[in-house]
Amino acid sequence: MEHIKKAVPGLVEKFNARGLETYEKMVPIILKKGVENVNLSMFSDDMRVSVLNAVGEELMKKGKVPEAIKAFVQTGNKQKLVEIGDDFGSKQMFSDAIDCYHMAENMDRLRKTGETCLREGQMLDAIRAYKLLNDKDMLLKVGEECIKREKFDSAIEVFQLLGNRMKLIEVGDRCVKSERNEALPFAEKAFAAAGDKDRLNKLGDLFLKKEYLSDAYRVYTTSGNEMMMVFLRENFSMH
Repeated sequence: MEHIKKAVPGLVEKFNARGLETYEKMVPIILKKGVENVNLSMFSDDMRVSVLNAVGEELMKKGKVPEAIKAFVQTGNKQKLVEIGDDFGSKQMFSDAIDCYHMAENMDRLRKTGETCLREGQMLDAIRAYKLLNDKDMLLKVGEECIKREKFDSAIEVFQLLGNRMKLIEVGDRCVKSERNEALPFAEKAFAAAGDKDRLNKLGDLFLKKEYLSDAYRVYTTSGNEMMMVFLRENFSMH
């Protein structure tokens, strides 16, 4: 009995080595069929993880990064996901990096990426990073920076997300004050999001003054200004 006990570790090691050979032989077949099309439910959790990690590594070597990510997500290999995210980040592919860090549940990397995006003016990616972190203070900071850079659409997105009515009005006022035609649709969007009917009516008046009748009609409709809607319908066939 004693000699059997002594032999067990060696037998286990030999079995594992044989199992590893099996994994390696399975990898090319799985690669050919596709990770999402293979059923590995007959294997133990440990074996399934080992196989999928081996597949992920091979996919990385072949440059098939999206497929590798799928494999590592299935195994919960957060370290690999972070490594891939770091590689994306080094190439300034911030959106892809954020995806990887989110899947890896790495809040520290997400935060650092958000800071980098904010610093480099990549506002949409910064918004996404801080949205995933649910960091309202940093979202507010991003929104303020968006106003400074006149990235009004992104600013509106942030302040809508935060439910900050006063900031939405500030964005709208700034757009109107710029007197640039291309900024006026953002003013409309901001005032509508803030539910400010008075400012919407004033914007409608501005469109009317510029003789942009369809824009004026649309804004009056949003504000519920029935009188001006009827006026434009009756006199200029607006509908």
